[in-house]
Amino acid sequence: MFSTARVVFITLFVALLALSGCQTPPPKGLSPAQVAVLKQQGFELTDDGWAFGLSGKVLFGSDVESLNAPSTVIVERIGKALLGVGIDRVRVDGHTDASGKESYNQQLSLRRAKSVATVLTRVGMKEENIQLRGLGSSQPVAANDTAAGRTENRRVSIVVSTD
Repeated sequence: MFSTARVVFITLFVALLALSGCQTPPPKGLSPAQVAVLKQQGFELTDDGWAFGLSGKVLFGSDVESLNAPSTVIVERIGKALLGVGIDRVRVDGHTDASGKESYNQQLSLRRAKSVATVLTRVGMKEENIQLRGLGSSQPVAANDTAAGRTENRRVSIVVSTD
């Protein structure tokens, strides 16, 4: 009937097919190299993912949505660093202080997020890979009853998901 060589061949072939179905899927999340770059750029791990944290956030003047030159340089540097390690999807969250009407602040915060997204696209990130959120004054990081606190709250966060 079957020769020994044929039986061995068929057995090996079936074993190979079975093993090919057991391959480990690619790891989910970020690689160690990506995490290292995020830390180097000033990102901190949060419940939402890696966020460009307090030490390097982009600040805006009162009722201002455009980035100043130093902030533009920071966003360009971050965008290039992220793309350099294969991170090409981000979320940009715009924030305001509590001055003015909330509906206005929500729109202002979205325009701030868009100004950061514009810089990120200029360095090569695809527009469709940038999610924008205007959060208004809903997530303050400082008290709004002082000028310094309001300045801290006028910001944009760049968030990289860990998924």
